[in-house]
Amino acid sequence: MSTDAPLRSARSWGAALALMVGLAACAPGDAAAPSTPPAPPSSPPTTDRETGQPWRWTGYETFPSLYFAAEPEGPYTDEQLAKIRRFELAIVEFRAGQFLEEFTTGLWAGGDLGGFMDAEARRIQADGGPPTLVYRSGMWAGSMFAPQRDLLERQALFLPDARGCPGFIDYPLDVGETGATTGLAYCRWDVRRADARRAFLDVVERAARGPAQGVFFDNGHSVPCDEGQQLSRLTPDERRAFLDAQTDLYADAFARLEARGRYPVLSTPMGFAADAGQVPWENACPRGLDDVVAGLGDVPFARNDEFWMWNLGEQAARQIRTTLEATRRGIPTIVHMPYFPEDDGCAGGCYGRDGTRIRFDEAAFLEFGMAAFLVATGPGSYFGFSDMQTDPEGGGWFDVSWPYYDAYDRVVTGRPLGEAVVSNDGMTFTRRFERGTVRVNVADGTYALDLEVPDP
Repeated sequence: MSTDAPLRSARSWGAALALMVGLAACAPGDAAAPSTPPAPPSSPPTTDRETGQPWRWTGYETFPSLYFAAEPEGPYTDEQLAKIRRFELAIVEFRAGQFLEEFTTGLWAGGDLGGFMDAEARRIQADGGPPTLVYRSGMWAGSMFAPQRDLLERQALFLPDARGCPGFIDYPLDVGETGATTGLAYCRWDVRRADARRAFLDVVERAARGPAQGVFFDNGHSVPCDEGQQLSRLTPDERRAFLDAQTDLYADAFARLEARGRYPVLSTPMGFAADAGQVPWENACPRGLDDVVAGLGDVPFARNDEFWMWNLGEQAARQIRTTLEATRRGIPTIVHMPYFPEDDGCAGGCYGRDGTRIRFDEAAFLEFGMAAFLVATGPGSYFGFSDMQTDPEGGGWFDVSWPYYDAYDRVVTGRPLGEAVVSNDGMTFTRRFERGTVRVNVADGTYALDLEVPDP
């Protein structure tokens, strides 16, 4: 997301920061500067040939559940680790350790979020835990990452727009809110600059040297798709140039990860040409996902749909059609489905194709999202679901928002027997699997998971 919010007290600022994350030409002689070649892998990767992922995907044998959260108070407890290890994929979210030293040094994660994430990834993977990824932003640099503090001193690397940046520059060094400031203003990468691209690649290389099997890139296209100019003052032509440079940068970054046996996930609001707008914001992308995929070449990656089934009707149908096309192209999709219990499902309420308000409880909304996921995705894909209103500051992204649901153990499909069959009105998607049939109607929110129940 990309909504800006004012600075408030230390604990309430966490909520403001959540909002910010979740909603000019190059300098002369800059663009042609070459980048260094990728480093050799630290160890020979073992890659799933069907997915390109450096682990074995078993999503037809076990529901491919996703955990994507942080514990802001410090390291995960033993109880939390036991829960996380039940999931099939884990991503350590960037709010990890946010309040660890709130009343001592005031430093987010002790001033070294990268090192803190690496330690948590090791703990998750111990004792047969799932493959684990760590978080980096494709949009901003933050002082909670020790190496990025030095990069932020080089303000020319960033777009000259200070909106929202205090939360990524000053706050991580002063979580207790004593009023200390750095005097720095800008935090969003200007990837049109070759020196900014080199700095970003160094961020990626550092993440790749850690124990995690991959890197999750958030806000992957927030700046170039920012139709509301909340993140920059770039013109449409400048946003197009920005996106082209960013695609080249991701191609280089993802190749470096592949060389080290690491896997990238790119969070993007983009759809393919026929279904461009995936959510009601950041939907003025100057190019489509078709162009980005072509620019990335053959390097394996997954796309992330962070707001799966944001509402019903045509918007939900676009998300499913985009995911179907990604599956045809061999691109896995990692989805996060946000649940707003106070609104009975969708933020502001779920509305069917005819405008009727449709109310879900938690179990029904979860299964509706799972059904939509299953009819559209292929190998390498994962599904996550979180309660966005369980915590006033980190709702949706703190560990408390991510229970392990019994439905993950009940829903086992076997391999698909073909693609989804789409109804004439484009609203109902039905897919047959070895263990039964899954159907979802995004016009009215109905669904069916007619599957054999697995043996206990």
